Amino acid sequence: MFESFHAALIRAAFHAVYGWQPVFQHIKFLDQSQWWPWPQIQELQIRKLKLLLEHAYANVPFYQRRFDKAGLRPSDLKSAADLACLPVLTKREIQDHLADLRAQNMGRRGIRENHTGGSTGHPLTFYQDANYLAWAKADILRGYHWAGYQVGMRWAFLWGSNYDARTHKGHFGHLKDQIGFNSLWINTFDLTTETLTRAAEQLVSWQPQVLVAYVSSATLLAHLVRAKGIRGIRPRAIQTSAEVLTPADRHLLEDTFCCHVFDRYGSREVSNIAHECDAHQGLHILAENNLVELLDAENCPVGPGQLGRLVVTNLNNYVMPLIRYEIGDMGVAAPSPCACGRGAPLLEAVTGRITDMITSPSGKLLHGEFFTHLFYKVSGVYQFRVTQEARADLVVQIVPAPGFDRQQVLAFLEDAIHQHGDPAFRLRFEICDHLSPTASGKYRFTRSLVPLDLAASKQ
Repeated sequence: MFESFHAALIRAAFHAVYGWQPVFQHIKFLDQSQWWPWPQIQELQIRKLKLLLEHAYANVPFYQRRFDKAGLRPSDLKSAADLACLPVLTKREIQDHLADLRAQNMGRRGIRENHTGGSTGHPLTFYQDANYLAWAKADILRGYHWAGYQVGMRWAFLWGSNYDARTHKGHFGHLKDQIGFNSLWINTFDLTTETLTRAAEQLVSWQPQVLVAYVSSATLLAHLVRAKGIRGIRPRAIQTSAEVLTPADRHLLEDTFCCHVFDRYGSREVSNIAHECDAHQGLHILAENNLVELLDAENCPVGPGQLGRLVVTNLNNYVMPLIRYEIGDMGVAAPSPCACGRGAPLLEAVTGRITDMITSPSGKLLHGEFFTHLFYKVSGVYQFRVTQEARADLVVQIVPAPGFDRQQVLAFLEDAIHQHGDPAFRLRFEICDHLSPTASGKYRFTRSLVPLDLAASKQ
């Protein structure tokens, strides 16, 4: 009875806080538009795209030059296919032209500076406006709905991002989570078998109806609870993100926790890109907010079933438009629509984003994104890669950008890795001209040549 009353209070508070805000109106719109036929969704995309291109040409110096160099005006682009007249936007260009990518007609109010270490190891700074943030929040909530979550339900996050975890730390953060959001937040950045066991015990006690987790964090938890015979973690659904969910991962999670898994694909730069529905036939492209292209090496579109580079145009962010942004991942479009009846097409698979868990000399289990977050505030770095060659040996490779201060950056990284990772790590830094991708075209930003062994990790 108390749980039902608590959930009702949270729903009432949510409607009181958000009911008059744009995000709530966007949620209602997206819950309707998901059932539109694909041509109707495409019409919406084109309307939003035309407005974005006109704004970018009038107010963003980078795109003024890009259009002029191509001999184009925004009015020349009549369809999504016409975007092929413009070059793709690379991470290197964002790093080199950050100031010129900001709209000159927008002030600082309502603008959020954001960062990503990037699944490909390219640290980026970028800006997002209030309109973008409202649409992004609405789409994230719609994804939770698809996984079975409704506002007020008890849920938990098994998450690896210190950037996201900032508001969840301390007694006030925990109190706000549990009373205000009926949620439990478990930071998986600093793991040992002991802390993971404690997290499992918390989940048994908390009994979340939905568990949101990094793929590697969820699978690591599954291995541990099976090895230790821990029972009682039975969510209705698990929503995974941040890394590739393999068929083996899905089978492990569903067999261990006796629930369905809903995969999500997105990024900090453009928020949610695709999400799995309850038909489990692929990931629906969230096309109301992002226009997604799949391109080959010559920037030509690939057909269903063919592997292509994912290129995304966010349709809502006016302070820093990302038009034909090459996100750094590879994907495959599904050949047929989903049986659920939703109009948006499916991604059959997203490849890449496979990060390695690194076991430190003292037994800490470091998620691969531990290292990407070290680069959030480091300037003068184009790209990086961390390789664990032996249990205590880490090689940190860096491609420097203008403004790179070798002494300062290396001192910061050494201190941060030893303080927050493990002081027993032996570090070797290499300054490189470039870092080659894997055979799939994916840059793995962490690699471990040491097999993960839970039994050997710190007890």
